[in-house]
Amino acid sequence: MESQAAQITIMPLGASITMGYGSSEENGYRRELRDLLVSHGYDVDFVGSLENGTFEDRQHEGHGGFKIGQIADNVYDKDGWLNSNPAQIILLHVGTNNITNTNAYTTPDEIETLLEEIELWEQNNTPVFVVLPRLINRICANDDPPCPASGYTTDFNDNVMAMAQARIDDLGDRLVLVDMENGAGLYYHLYPDGDMSDDIHPYDNGYAKMAATWFFDGLLKILPWADAGADQSVDEKILVTLDGSGSNDPDGTGLTYMWEQIPPGTTVTLAHPTSEKPTFTAPAVGSSGERLTFELTVTDADLFEHSDTVYVDINNVLIPPVADAGPDKSVMEGRTVVLSGSGSNDPDGTITSFQWEQVSGKNQVDLKPPDDEETTFTAPAVDAEGDVLTFKLTVKDNDDLITSGTVAITVYKPEAPIANAGMDQKVGEGRTVTLNGSNSDDPDGTITSFQWEQVSGKNQVDLKPPDDEETTFTAPAV
Repeated sequence: MESQAAQITIMPLGASITMGYGSSEENGYRRELRDLLVSHGYDVDFVGSLENGTFEDRQHEGHGGFKIGQIADNVYDKDGWLNSNPAQIILLHVGTNNITNTNAYTTPDEIETLLEEIELWEQNNTPVFVVLPRLINRICANDDPPCPASGYTTDFNDNVMAMAQARIDDLGDRLVLVDMENGAGLYYHLYPDGDMSDDIHPYDNGYAKMAATWFFDGLLKILPWADAGADQSVDEKILVTLDGSGSNDPDGTGLTYMWEQIPPGTTVTLAHPTSEKPTFTAPAVGSSGERLTFELTVTDADLFEHSDTVYVDINNVLIPPVADAGPDKSVMEGRTVVLSGSGSNDPDGTITSFQWEQVSGKNQVDLKPPDDEETTFTAPAVDAEGDVLTFKLTVKDNDDLITSGTVAITVYKPEAPIANAGMDQKVGEGRTVTLNGSNSDDPDGTITSFQWEQVSGKNQVDLKPPDDEETTFTAPAV
């Protein structure tokens, strides 16, 4: 998508064809040409002291009946047309009035003098490009070719092109040569069968062909072309590269680049905005995505500018939720087991539902409630081998994305603790005896209580304390 940059001043210079004589509204080639420039993203201003036509920017220096010498006399002096209306580009179509059926005017000398007058203005002002065409040819009266003036026009064009090419080669003149005579495709017959309104002036369709030739064969050899690349569609949070490598400077003076983001849209930071290929990180966007617009402006060494824009559509990437059913664990039969999905989360939204279900195990249990973040069940009675119960937690987020996770609960039958009352002892009467159960063990848990009692002997002793890991008594007299 093209957009406009700095304004380019263009002077249409010549005689009645430049004025637009013979066209239906005296727009000539100028309106069609301006429309082409604007539609391709160039901001232009046609300059001159005259106005003809029905469009807004209709200024020109097309002086009906003028010959080459008259144009040369007025283009540069203190009151000259260029001093009054400076231009960066001149579209020069002049010489038709010098050529008649009785005047075999074929010399390029006066055209060269005119070019030198323009060059004098350049030396004291700013550079000017001149687009110099082969003149359009003509038809004879009553649309009955051939006529001598048609051949004289071709000879004149040949000589002017040779002179101009020599000036380009030898002097480096800023001339762009175009073939308006044959390359524009004019059909040299009267309208409506042909493109001419009379023997020397085109009609609207002929002027349109001239406009296309000025633009495509002339101006596009001077003006830079910005190409911001193809529109892109990318996912959020990735690195995006803008590509201006398709931009072009037809006269090879080199381009500078300037990228900028155009509102609206989330503001991003462009890395290396004066490079051909800057980058930025796509922002996080909502579920509907977002469009960002970037404008590339290229400038050549002649300070001509052109801009182009590119759209980058940022797509929301729906991230599924994370289902976390909790860590695996082992429990004793008969115990209440709590399953918790509180570790679940949704990176780009919220979890809207939980669903628990048992997916394996020899024993089936009843989950209460099965559709909450947390659920419980009673560990079933099991045999000596125990049982491994597997549960699946399924979570859904606000984008209706679903993810599942599992947890394994090992149910075991409890094992009795091992009581170790210590080694047998032999002590003297009256001595304090200590009994120690610290080597007792519970293979599948922890010991929660100790209880000592005397179960035999002729003498009964008093154990203090009887309910601790360690107890003492006094050996009786025997």
